[in-house]
Amino acid sequence: MAERGGRGGRSRSGDSNLDKSITLPPDEIFRNLENAKRFAIDIGGSLTKLAYYSTVQHKVARVRSFDQSGKDMEHESPYEISVQEEITARLHFIKFENTYIETCLDFIKAHLVNTETKVIKSTGGGAYKFKELIEKKLGLKVDKEDVMTCLIKGCNFVLKNIPHEVFVYQKDSDTEFRFQTNHPNIFPYLLVNIGSGVSIVKVETEDKFEWIGGSSIGGGTFWGLGTLLTKTKKFDELLQLASKGQHTNVDMLVKDVYGGACLTLGLSGNLIASSFGKSATADKEFSKEDMAKSLLHMISNDIGQLACLYAKLHNLDKIYFGGFFIRGHPVTMRTISYSINFFSKGEVQALFLRHEGYLGAIGAFLKGAEQDNPNQYSWGENYAGSSGLMSTSPDLCPMQRARSGTFDMFEMDRLERPLVNLPLLKDPSTYIPDTVDLTDDAMARKYWLTCFEEALDGVAKRAAASQPDSVDAAERAEKFQQKYWDKLQSLRQQPFAYGTLTVRSLLDTREHCLNEFNFPDPYSKVKQKENGIALKCFQSVIETLDSLGWEERQFALVKGLLAGNVFDWGAKAVSDVLESEPQFGFEEAKEKLQERPWLEDSYNEWIERLKGPPHKCALIFADNSGIDIILGVFPFVRELLSRGTEVILACNSGPALNDVTYSESLIVAERIASMDQIIQSALREERLLLVQTGSSSPCLDLSRLDKGLATLVRERKTDLVIIEGMGRAINTNYYAALKCETLKLAVIIFKCQ
Repeated sequence: MAERGGRGGRSRSGDSNLDKSITLPPDEIFRNLENAKRFAIDIGGSLTKLAYYSTVQHKVARVRSFDQSGKDMEHESPYEISVQEEITARLHFIKFENTYIETCLDFIKAHLVNTETKVIKSTGGGAYKFKELIEKKLGLKVDKEDVMTCLIKGCNFVLKNIPHEVFVYQKDSDTEFRFQTNHPNIFPYLLVNIGSGVSIVKVETEDKFEWIGGSSIGGGTFWGLGTLLTKTKKFDELLQLASKGQHTNVDMLVKDVYGGACLTLGLSGNLIASSFGKSATADKEFSKEDMAKSLLHMISNDIGQLACLYAKLHNLDKIYFGGFFIRGHPVTMRTISYSINFFSKGEVQALFLRHEGYLGAIGAFLKGAEQDNPNQYSWGENYAGSSGLMSTSPDLCPMQRARSGTFDMFEMDRLERPLVNLPLLKDPSTYIPDTVDLTDDAMARKYWLTCFEEALDGVAKRAAASQPDSVDAAERAEKFQQKYWDKLQSLRQQPFAYGTLTVRSLLDTREHCLNEFNFPDPYSKVKQKENGIALKCFQSVIETLDSLGWEERQFALVKGLLAGNVFDWGAKAVSDVLESEPQFGFEEAKEKLQERPWLEDSYNEWIERLKGPPHKCALIFADNSGIDIILGVFPFVRELLSRGTEVILACNSGPALNDVTYSESLIVAERIASMDQIIQSALREERLLLVQTGSSSPCLDLSRLDKGLATLVRERKTDLVIIEGMGRAINTNYYAALKCETLKLAVIIFKCQ
């Protein structure tokens, strides 16, 4: 294994053993370890979950007005671009079997450089067993935390920060994993943590919870008895054996006991009457697979019934299952779900967590980071560095299971500003951002995955071209292309890996992979050029609009919005045209628009509404840079301002495709204000406010918006929301229901063959 640059001959103790036990290089599992600042560890009877916080240095594209740098106002472009280094925070969580703990600790010790703590927070029963080993290997003092407190903190954290954390398992559905939307109020609930044993906790508030029961029959029981029965030592191998087995060869069923009389008892003949019941009387050998399946059924049914009884006793209808016993394994979830549904008569629902096994580690980390107040921030999953939910079924996705061996990874990035619901959502608890669930719709899934695969080569070339002065840009672009390709192939096999698969999640995963290889804004120079060209046309567009009568002007404004929205580099049909026909502009786009009536056409209703009193305040979610924002959106904004309507113009906080960012919008607005008195006075009087959405996505999730934007919407009594663009108004929010009037505008582009 090659030495890392700048590390000299520093000891790499434990690397060789670690390399032999896993498929991925250790550096790809314990990522950014050299910048780790704080650690926590959760050690159960069989599995270790390590958590650490690191600072991540990556490139960001910054824009600055030429005015501020003393350059000529008539410069070809309105601003200059510089690539700077930025430091952000990331949480890393890694799971592995306890047999690897010593070699993992050796590897961590060999790579620690900048840790700022002398203490490692720990939880779980194994924290006592391995205390001396951890202190010896890492030179950190082990500070043990209460197991229940850590579990609850961890569970609350993922429920609040991971949108598709919770799912229901449905055996007979085309979509076995049915993910739930985040409810604004997560309490009360029952947490059933299945580690080596089972703990059952009633959670009423953030800080109020109570341990109400448990069982010694849990994951450790399955592993221990499974090893005795099958001689199989690995937990995952036991689950794989179970997935191939037939429990009815070992278990005694109701029909085996009562025959046809079971129907008169109101019982299904296929119910298990006695786990392993046939083994006492049958004179034959049972297969390892059948015994593993019977054992898994026995333990899962027992846990499910116990959880159901406690839920009914405490009048709770939500049960979250945590712990690494489940691991997204269909047989386990099916038996637990069936058991709870059977004994509760459908009144109680079994809910599973994608990151079930990390709860204790997350909670222990949060306990150690209280001085940094991590709950004041919002966090988002980094898809580029997370393994995703994986089934242990060997037939489902052997490639992905082999990819990380016995190690699973989960990463979360800290968002600099807290995210909240848009106050205008009619019912936040039922709001679903995405229009099409690709997990559920196989045909749509195949179509979109193919679209992203076909576009990948062009995205990689665009990324490399965006950094012409970088000697390794082509190499990094190739690595990005390979990583995203691998993600797409995994999602073909396991579309549920990161929650509900949607166009939005595919786009976000691509952005995460681009950032992973230091391509912060591949379209920065494209946007710079297009903004410069569009600004030169702004005055002539305004003069033309002002020369029209009222009704004719309103139609021209809407048509301008739609024509501007054509300039979306995320649509392959558009990017092909813009690459091959550089002269294609605003007028050409207007000519290409379909004549009315449009596919969805509420223009007449909009005009009738404009004949009434003006809106108090309009919130506009903008889409693309260049012609879209400058020649489409700003003339529309100008008209609303002239009617006496205040306007909040919301743009992405960070880059995505050629979407306009908040920092770019400030410069564009400044230039437009220098040409237009209406915009200038509105900015000065704060009747036009530019804000950031808190998002860096081509799509829009109205349940995760910048808190400052939400506050402003409430203060200004916003009564009109305008959502622009295919990503924001069609791929997401097509069915979004708001408390106020809503205008959604987008262009669907077809490429004729």
